[in-house]
Amino acid sequence: MDVLKADALSGIVAVQCIIFFKLYPDEGGLKTAMVATVWTLDIAQSSFILASLLHYFITHFGDSSVLALIPWSIALTILVTAMQTCVVHLFYAEKIYRSSGKSWLITGPIICLASARLLAAIVATIEMLHLGRWDAFFNPYPRLLFTTGLSLSAGTDLVITVCLCFYLRRIRKLSTSSVMQGVLDTLTLYTLENGLFTCLTTIAALVFWLHVPQSTLSLSLHFVIGKLYPNSLLVLLNTRKELREMHSGDQGIHFDPSDHLANYYTHFPHRVPIANYLAPSQFLTTPPPPVYGYRPTFKMHKKVEVRVQRTVHRRSATMSETSSMAEYNYDAEKAEEAPPRSLGLTSLKWRALP
Repeated sequence: MDVLKADALSGIVAVQCIIFFKLYPDEGGLKTAMVATVWTLDIAQSSFILASLLHYFITHFGDSSVLALIPWSIALTILVTAMQTCVVHLFYAEKIYRSSGKSWLITGPIICLASARLLAAIVATIEMLHLGRWDAFFNPYPRLLFTTGLSLSAGTDLVITVCLCFYLRRIRKLSTSSVMQGVLDTLTLYTLENGLFTCLTTIAALVFWLHVPQSTLSLSLHFVIGKLYPNSLLVLLNTRKELREMHSGDQGIHFDPSDHLANYYTHFPHRVPIANYLAPSQFLTTPPPPVYGYRPTFKMHKKVEVRVQRTVHRRSATMSETSSMAEYNYDAEKAEEAPPRSLGLTSLKWRALP
Protein backbone atom coordinates (compact mmCIF):
# COMPACT_ATOMS: atom_id res chain seq x y z
CA MET A 1 0.00 0.00 0.00
CA ASP A 2 2.80 2.44 0.86
CA VAL A 3 4.46 1.61 -2.45
CA LEU A 4 1.28 2.70 -4.23
CA LYS A 5 1.26 5.92 -2.19
CA ALA A 6 4.87 6.53 -3.21
CA ASP A 7 3.94 6.06 -6.87
CA ALA A 8 1.04 8.50 -6.51
CA LEU A 9 3.33 11.07 -4.89
CA SER A 10 5.80 10.54 -7.71
CA GLY A 11 3.08 11.51 -10.18
CA ILE A 12 2.43 14.67 -8.16
CA VAL A 13 6.14 15.49 -8.31
CA ALA A 14 6.05 15.20 -12.10
CA VAL A 15 3.01 17.50 -12.32
CA GLN A 16 4.64 20.03 -9.99
CA CYS A 17 7.80 20.06 -12.12
CA ILE A 18 5.79 20.65 -15.30
CA ILE A 19 3.90 23.49 -13.59
CA PHE A 20 7.22 25.02 -12.50
CA PHE A 21 8.66 25.05 -16.02
CA LYS A 22 5.43 26.55 -17.40
CA LEU A 23 5.06 29.23 -14.72
CA TYR A 24 8.72 30.27 -14.69
CA PRO A 25 10.19 29.75 -18.18
CA ASP A 26 12.77 32.50 -17.50
CA GLU A 27 13.79 31.23 -14.06
CA GLY A 28 17.46 31.39 -13.12
CA GLY A 29 19.72 28.52 -14.03
CA LEU A 30 20.36 27.49 -10.42
CA LYS A 31 16.70 26.89 -9.51
CA THR A 32 16.00 25.27 -12.88
CA ALA A 33 18.91 22.88 -12.39
CA MET A 34 17.75 22.13 -8.86
CA VAL A 35 14.22 21.25 -10.02
CA ALA A 36 15.61 19.12 -12.85
CA THR A 37 17.89 17.33 -10.39
CA VAL A 38 15.05 16.64 -7.96
CA TRP A 39 12.87 15.33 -10.78
CA THR A 40 15.67 13.08 -12.04
CA LEU A 41 16.28 11.68 -8.57
CA ASP A 42 12.57 11.06 -8.11
CA ILE A 43 12.41 9.12 -11.38
CA ALA A 44 15.48 7.14 -10.34
CA GLN A 45 13.95 6.27 -6.98
CA SER A 46 10.69 5.16 -8.61
CA SER A 47 12.69 2.99 -11.01
CA PHE A 48 14.59 1.34 -8.15
CA ILE A 49 11.34 0.66 -6.27
CA LEU A 50 9.87 -0.93 -9.39
CA ALA A 51 13.02 -3.04 -9.86
CA SER A 52 12.77 -4.32 -6.29
CA LEU A 53 9.13 -5.30 -6.83
CA LEU A 54 10.08 -7.17 -9.98
CA HIS A 55 12.86 -8.91 -8.05
CA TYR A 56 10.53 -10.13 -5.30
CA PHE A 57 7.30 -10.84 -7.19
CA ILE A 58 8.40 -11.71 -10.72
CA THR A 59 11.94 -13.03 -10.85
CA HIS A 60 11.77 -14.95 -7.55
CA PHE A 61 8.02 -15.45 -7.29
CA GLY A 62 7.17 -18.15 -4.74
CA ASP A 63 10.72 -18.29 -3.33
CA SER A 64 10.44 -17.28 0.33
CA SER A 65 14.20 -17.47 0.89
CA VAL A 66 14.74 -14.41 -1.28
CA LEU A 67 13.01 -12.28 1.37
CA ALA A 68 16.14 -12.53 3.51
CA LEU A 69 18.27 -10.92 0.79
CA ILE A 70 18.77 -7.20 0.18
CA PRO A 71 18.37 -6.37 -3.54
CA TRP A 72 20.73 -3.78 -4.96
CA SER A 73 17.72 -1.65 -5.94
CA ILE A 74 16.56 -1.37 -2.31
CA ALA A 75 20.03 -0.26 -1.24
CA LEU A 76 20.13 2.44 -3.91
CA THR A 77 16.75 3.82 -2.85
CA ILE A 78 18.33 4.68 0.51
CA LEU A 79 21.03 6.69 -1.25
CA VAL A 80 18.67 8.47 -3.66
CA THR A 81 16.31 9.44 -0.83
CA ALA A 82 19.23 10.91 1.11
CA MET A 83 20.32 12.92 -1.93
CA GLN A 84 16.82 14.34 -2.38
CA THR A 85 16.68 15.22 1.32
CA CYS A 86 20.06 16.94 1.14
CA VAL A 87 19.05 19.08 -1.86
CA VAL A 88 15.87 20.26 -0.12
CA HIS A 89 17.68 20.94 3.17
CA LEU A 90 20.35 23.00 1.42
CA PHE A 91 17.66 25.02 -0.37
CA TYR A 92 16.04 25.91 2.94
CA ALA A 93 19.44 26.59 4.47
CA GLU A 94 20.05 29.20 1.76
CA LYS A 95 16.73 30.85 2.63
CA ILE A 96 17.69 30.96 6.30
CA TYR A 97 21.11 32.34 5.40
CA ARG A 98 19.53 35.29 3.58
CA SER A 99 16.85 35.84 6.23
CA SER A 100 19.38 35.86 9.06
CA GLY A 101 21.51 38.55 7.47
CA LYS A 102 24.05 36.05 6.10
CA SER A 103 24.76 34.56 9.48
CA TRP A 104 26.80 31.33 9.35
CA LEU A 105 26.18 30.81 13.05
CA ILE A 106 22.69 29.50 12.22
CA THR A 107 23.19 28.28 8.65
CA GLY A 108 26.42 26.40 9.34
CA PRO A 109 24.93 23.80 11.73
CA ILE A 110 22.05 23.14 9.30
CA ILE A 111 24.50 22.45 6.47
CA CYS A 112 26.53 20.19 8.75
CA LEU A 113 23.42 18.22 9.76
CA ALA A 114 22.33 17.80 6.12
CA SER A 115 25.82 16.68 5.08
CA ALA A 116 26.06 14.23 7.99
CA ARG A 117 22.68 12.76 7.04
CA LEU A 118 23.88 12.22 3.45
CA LEU A 119 27.15 10.69 4.66
CA ALA A 120 25.31 8.25 6.95
CA ALA A 121 23.10 7.18 4.03
CA ILE A 122 26.11 6.65 1.76
CA VAL A 123 27.80 4.40 4.33
CA ALA A 124 24.55 2.54 5.01
CA THR A 125 24.08 1.93 1.27
CA ILE A 126 27.61 0.57 0.99
CA GLU A 127 27.02 -1.75 3.94
CA MET A 128 23.75 -3.02 2.49
CA LEU A 129 25.42 -3.80 -0.84
CA HIS A 130 28.35 -5.44 0.94
CA LEU A 131 26.36 -7.56 3.40
CA GLY A 132 23.48 -8.43 1.10
CA ARG A 133 21.29 -9.88 3.88
CA TRP A 134 18.79 -8.27 6.21
CA ASP A 135 19.80 -10.31 9.26
CA ALA A 136 23.38 -9.08 8.91
CA PHE A 137 22.23 -5.48 8.45
CA PHE A 138 20.23 -5.73 11.70
CA ASN A 139 23.46 -5.98 13.67
CA PRO A 140 24.24 -3.01 15.95
CA TYR A 141 26.75 -1.21 13.70
CA PRO A 142 24.92 -1.30 10.33
CA ARG A 143 21.64 -0.70 12.08
CA LEU A 144 23.09 2.38 13.79
CA LEU A 145 23.89 3.92 10.40
CA PHE A 146 20.26 3.80 9.27
CA THR A 147 19.09 5.04 12.67
CA THR A 148 21.52 7.96 12.51
CA GLY A 149 20.37 8.95 9.05
CA LEU A 150 16.70 9.06 10.03
CA SER A 151 17.48 10.92 13.27
CA LEU A 152 19.56 13.56 11.48
CA SER A 153 16.84 14.01 8.86
CA ALA A 154 14.12 14.58 11.46
CA GLY A 155 16.36 16.91 13.49
CA THR A 156 17.27 18.98 10.43
CA ASP A 157 13.60 19.31 9.50
CA LEU A 158 12.77 20.54 12.97
CA VAL A 159 15.60 23.10 13.06
CA ILE A 160 14.73 24.44 9.60
CA THR A 161 11.02 24.75 10.44
CA VAL A 162 11.70 26.61 13.68
CA CYS A 163 14.20 29.00 12.06
CA LEU A 164 11.99 29.82 9.09
CA CYS A 165 8.94 30.42 11.27
CA PHE A 166 10.98 32.63 13.60
CA TYR A 167 12.24 34.88 10.78
CA LEU A 168 8.83 35.04 9.10
CA ARG A 169 7.16 36.12 12.34
CA ARG A 170 9.86 38.71 12.96
CA ILE A 171 9.35 40.19 9.49
CA ARG A 172 5.61 40.22 10.08
CA LYS A 173 6.00 42.32 13.20
CA LEU A 174 7.93 44.93 11.22
CA SER A 175 5.34 45.06 8.43
CA THR A 176 2.52 47.60 8.56
CA SER A 177 0.74 46.35 5.46
CA SER A 178 -2.19 44.01 5.94
CA VAL A 179 -1.58 42.46 2.51
CA MET A 180 2.07 41.77 3.32
CA GLN A 181 1.06 40.29 6.65
CA GLY A 182 -1.32 37.96 4.81
CA VAL A 183 1.51 36.85 2.52
CA LEU A 184 3.75 36.16 5.51
CA ASP A 185 0.98 34.23 7.27
CA THR A 186 0.58 32.05 4.16
CA LEU A 187 4.32 31.41 4.01
CA THR A 188 4.37 30.49 7.68
CA LEU A 189 1.53 28.04 7.15
CA TYR A 190 3.33 26.43 4.19
CA THR A 191 6.51 26.15 6.25
CA LEU A 192 4.76 24.49 9.17
CA GLU A 193 2.87 22.07 6.97
CA ASN A 194 5.89 21.03 4.90
CA GLY A 195 8.39 20.86 7.76
CA LEU A 196 6.20 19.11 10.30
CA PHE A 197 4.77 16.62 7.81
CA THR A 198 8.20 15.43 6.64
CA CYS A 199 9.51 15.47 10.22
CA LEU A 200 6.61 13.41 11.61
CA THR A 201 6.84 10.90 8.76
CA THR A 202 10.57 10.46 9.37
CA ILE A 203 9.98 10.01 13.10
CA ALA A 204 7.35 7.35 12.37
CA ALA A 205 9.81 5.48 10.12
CA LEU A 206 12.44 5.74 12.87
CA VAL A 207 10.06 4.35 15.50
CA PHE A 208 9.18 1.35 13.35
CA TRP A 209 12.85 0.79 12.57
CA LEU A 210 13.83 0.77 16.24
CA HIS A 211 10.94 -1.30 17.60
CA VAL A 212 9.94 -3.51 14.65
CA PRO A 213 13.08 -3.82 12.52
CA GLN A 214 11.93 -7.02 10.79
CA SER A 215 8.77 -5.31 9.55
CA THR A 216 8.60 -3.65 6.14
CA LEU A 217 6.74 -0.62 7.56
CA SER A 218 9.93 1.34 8.10
CA LEU A 219 11.14 0.69 4.56
CA SER A 220 7.73 1.54 3.10
CA LEU A 221 7.64 4.86 4.95
CA HIS A 222 11.16 5.51 3.73
CA PHE A 223 9.86 5.25 0.16
CA VAL A 224 7.18 7.83 0.99
CA ILE A 225 9.74 10.16 2.59
CA GLY A 226 11.63 10.23 -0.70
CA LYS A 227 8.51 11.70 -2.34
CA LEU A 228 7.54 14.16 0.38
CA TYR A 229 10.72 16.23 0.21
CA PRO A 230 10.51 17.01 -3.54
CA ASN A 231 6.83 17.89 -3.17
CA SER A 232 7.52 20.24 -0.26
CA LEU A 233 10.17 22.03 -2.31
CA LEU A 234 8.08 22.29 -5.49
CA VAL A 235 4.97 23.51 -3.67
CA LEU A 236 6.96 26.40 -2.22
CA LEU A 237 8.49 27.26 -5.59
CA ASN A 238 5.20 27.12 -7.49
CA THR A 239 3.29 29.30 -5.02
CA ARG A 240 5.68 32.23 -5.47
CA LYS A 241 3.63 33.67 -8.31
CA GLU A 242 0.44 33.64 -6.27
CA LEU A 243 2.21 35.24 -3.32
CA ARG A 244 3.69 37.93 -5.55
CA GLU A 245 0.23 38.75 -6.90
CA MET A 246 -1.05 39.01 -3.33
CA HIS A 247 1.80 41.37 -2.48
CA SER A 248 1.27 43.48 -5.62
CA GLY A 249 -2.26 44.16 -4.42
CA ASP A 250 -0.73 46.17 -1.61
CA GLN A 251 -0.05 49.03 -4.04
CA GLY A 252 -3.75 49.60 -4.52
CA ILE A 253 -5.53 50.81 -7.66
CA HIS A 254 -5.00 54.51 -8.29
CA PHE A 255 -6.72 56.17 -11.24
CA ASP A 256 -7.70 59.62 -12.39
CA PRO A 257 -11.47 59.84 -13.05
CA SER A 258 -10.96 62.69 -15.51
CA ASP A 259 -8.68 60.46 -17.55
CA HIS A 260 -11.38 57.80 -17.72
CA LEU A 261 -14.01 60.36 -18.71
CA ALA A 262 -11.74 61.79 -21.40
CA ASN A 263 -11.30 58.32 -22.88
CA TYR A 264 -15.05 57.82 -22.70
CA TYR A 265 -15.73 61.02 -24.62
CA THR A 266 -13.10 60.04 -27.17
CA HIS A 267 -15.39 57.18 -28.18
CA PHE A 268 -18.59 59.22 -27.74
CA PRO A 269 -17.80 62.85 -28.68
CA HIS A 270 -21.48 63.66 -29.33
CA ARG A 271 -22.16 63.13 -25.62
CA VAL A 272 -19.77 65.82 -24.41
CA PRO A 273 -21.77 68.58 -22.66
CA ILE A 274 -21.31 72.03 -24.12
CA ALA A 275 -19.88 73.35 -20.85
CA ASN A 276 -17.22 70.62 -20.81
CA TYR A 277 -16.58 70.33 -24.54
CA LEU A 278 -13.12 69.12 -25.51
CA ALA A 279 -11.75 69.78 -28.94
CA PRO A 280 -10.60 66.72 -30.90
CA SER A 281 -6.99 67.79 -30.43
CA GLN A 282 -7.52 67.66 -26.65
CA PHE A 283 -8.67 64.04 -26.63
CA LEU A 284 -6.21 61.50 -25.32
CA THR A 285 -4.47 59.78 -28.21
CA THR A 286 -2.40 57.43 -26.05
CA PRO A 287 -4.28 54.34 -24.84
CA PRO A 288 -4.50 53.94 -21.06
CA PRO A 289 -2.36 51.40 -19.22
CA PRO A 290 -3.55 47.83 -19.82
CA VAL A 291 -4.15 47.15 -16.12
CA TYR A 292 -6.09 50.17 -15.04
CA GLY A 293 -7.21 51.67 -18.38
CA TYR A 294 -10.79 51.77 -19.56
CA ARG A 295 -11.66 49.08 -22.08
CA PRO A 296 -15.20 49.13 -23.50
CA THR A 297 -16.85 45.73 -23.44
CA PHE A 298 -18.90 46.53 -26.55
CA LYS A 299 -17.96 46.95 -30.19
CA MET A 300 -18.46 50.26 -31.99
CA HIS A 301 -20.23 50.16 -35.34
CA LYS A 302 -19.69 52.64 -38.08
CA LYS A 303 -23.21 53.93 -37.95
CA VAL A 304 -25.24 54.48 -34.83
CA GLU A 305 -28.84 55.62 -34.73
CA VAL A 306 -29.64 57.64 -31.64
CA ARG A 307 -33.10 58.61 -30.51
CA VAL A 308 -33.28 61.35 -27.90
CA GLN A 309 -36.33 62.60 -26.09
CA ARG A 310 -35.93 65.90 -24.28
CA THR A 311 -38.50 68.02 -22.54
CA VAL A 312 -37.63 71.54 -21.42
CA HIS A 313 -39.94 73.64 -19.27
CA ARG A 314 -39.22 77.32 -18.93
CA ARG A 315 -41.30 79.34 -16.59
CA SER A 316 -41.39 83.11 -17.08
CA ALA A 317 -43.93 85.81 -17.39
CA THR A 318 -44.18 85.61 -21.19
CA MET A 319 -42.69 82.24 -22.33
CA SER A 320 -43.41 78.51 -22.01
CA GLU A 321 -41.69 76.12 -24.39
CA THR A 322 -41.89 72.37 -24.83
CA SER A 323 -39.77 70.51 -27.33
CA SER A 324 -40.75 66.98 -28.19
CA MET A 325 -39.22 63.98 -29.98
CA ALA A 326 -36.16 64.51 -32.16
CA GLU A 327 -34.43 61.93 -34.35
CA TYR A 328 -31.11 62.08 -36.10
CA ASN A 329 -28.48 59.73 -37.46
CA TYR A 330 -24.88 59.73 -36.24
CA ASP A 331 -21.92 58.63 -38.31
CA ALA A 332 -18.91 57.60 -36.17
CA GLU A 333 -16.47 58.33 -39.00
CA LYS A 334 -17.56 61.97 -39.13
CA ALA A 335 -17.59 62.49 -35.39
CA GLU A 336 -14.80 65.03 -35.45
CA GLU A 337 -16.48 67.16 -38.13
CA ALA A 338 -19.94 67.23 -36.57
CA PRO A 339 -20.55 69.81 -33.84
CA PRO A 340 -21.10 68.32 -30.41
CA ARG A 341 -24.63 68.06 -29.13
CA SER A 342 -25.56 68.68 -25.57
CA LEU A 343 -27.52 66.25 -23.46
CA GLY A 344 -28.50 68.93 -21.04
CA LEU A 345 -28.64 67.38 -17.58
CA THR A 346 -26.72 64.20 -18.48
CA SER A 347 -24.97 62.96 -15.33
CA LEU A 348 -21.19 62.60 -15.37
CA LYS A 349 -21.15 59.97 -12.64
CA TRP A 350 -19.93 56.47 -13.51
CA ARG A 351 -23.29 54.89 -12.88
CA ALA A 352 -24.71 56.96 -15.74
CA LEU A 353 -22.21 55.55 -18.24
CA PRO A 354 -23.29 52.48 -20.24
